[in-house]
Amino acid sequence: MLVRKSVRQRFTPCDSISRLMESFRLMCADAIRIGLAADASSLKRLSKLSYGELKRYDDVPSYYKLCAISRAAGILAARKKSIKRGFPTRNPYPSKPLLVSCYRFRIEGGSLLVPLGDRRFERIQLNSHTLDVLSQQGVAVRSFTLSGHSISLCIAKEVEEISPVQGMVGIDRNLTNVAAGNPGRVTLYDVSKVVKIAENTRSIVRSFRRNDARISKRLAGKYGERRQERIRQILNRVSKRIVTEAKENRQAIAFEDIRGIRKLYRKGNGQGRGFRGRMNSWPFQELKRQVEYKATWEGVPVITLTTEETRGTTMYCARCGERLQGPIRGDSTRYRQLWCRRCERWIDRDVTAVMNISHRGWMRFVQSKGEGEACEAVKGNETRTLILRVDASKLSRPTKT
Repeated sequence: MLVRKSVRQRFTPCDSISRLMESFRLMCADAIRIGLAADASSLKRLSKLSYGELKRYDDVPSYYKLCAISRAAGILAARKKSIKRGFPTRNPYPSKPLLVSCYRFRIEGGSLLVPLGDRRFERIQLNSHTLDVLSQQGVAVRSFTLSGHSISLCIAKEVEEISPVQGMVGIDRNLTNVAAGNPGRVTLYDVSKVVKIAENTRSIVRSFRRNDARISKRLAGKYGERRQERIRQILNRVSKRIVTEAKENRQAIAFEDIRGIRKLYRKGNGQGRGFRGRMNSWPFQELKRQVEYKATWEGVPVITLTTEETRGTTMYCARCGERLQGPIRGDSTRYRQLWCRRCERWIDRDVTAVMNISHRGWMRFVQSKGEGEACEAVKGNETRTLILRVDASKLSRPTKT
């Protein structure tokens, strides 16, 4: 199957590139204006309506006009989709310089050659990370996107999905750690630094005492971008380890659907402002996004279980299926541990959740592939335990990232 992803790096545009980016922005704005007036959002209709008017940009090659129309069609389609969902929308207008193209460019001598027309090219030097990614076997560059501060290359390659799959890696996302594993082995990744970064950023932004709202907004945006980059780097290392181990062991990856969990911690539900702030800055979807695109790039299958399928993953023992009991109130020695009366042992709640997610994900994966065992449920037949037996002692904690 064909998989795609992007690789990004920072750069500063020169004068010729800046002029081309500004022209592209204006062409995109004109196409959006025409599409709004004619209520057109499809690429074919928008091209017929706006291509003739874009001819007044004589100094811009024609293939950039096609890319501008395509960009405008995507923006208008997203607006139309939001209106159907009932979300209030404004008329879109591109305000920042931009350049997108999939024509006439090439990679040569460690640089990206951007066509300017009349057989002229502007050379943009690529950094070592970008060149390492492009040097991988089978990788082809499909398009490039230039913004005011970065360049993004869309790359693609053909990969074969892992088959046969020999297990399932369940992932349990928590505020201060990420647990990943299966009934044989569970690894806990410490991401408590993410919480500290978010708290420090909030305290810095709250300390601003500016009468000018524009300056306050600019400073808050600066520290917000800094927080996102630092958190993204931490989660990048964690997601890379998870996907690498899954590929080496020929295993698929299963997530639980926890969208909407922040609704439990809205104002008035009994939690303080500090706790609600930590929950609202919890980047659980960012980790899932990184794992999904990296797993797809390596051919590792990823599935997302529904809320019904993952109900009670922390409440029931992964060995016997018994409902677990919490520690006595005031017992600080059993933090995040639960007691199983049948097994007579204490179990880490994160480990239990990972094992249950792994098992339920494997059952879903086997059924979807048509590899399940069909049997008749009649009286007298020997029944199996629903949840696999596991060894909770095989727990590893990697070094702090």
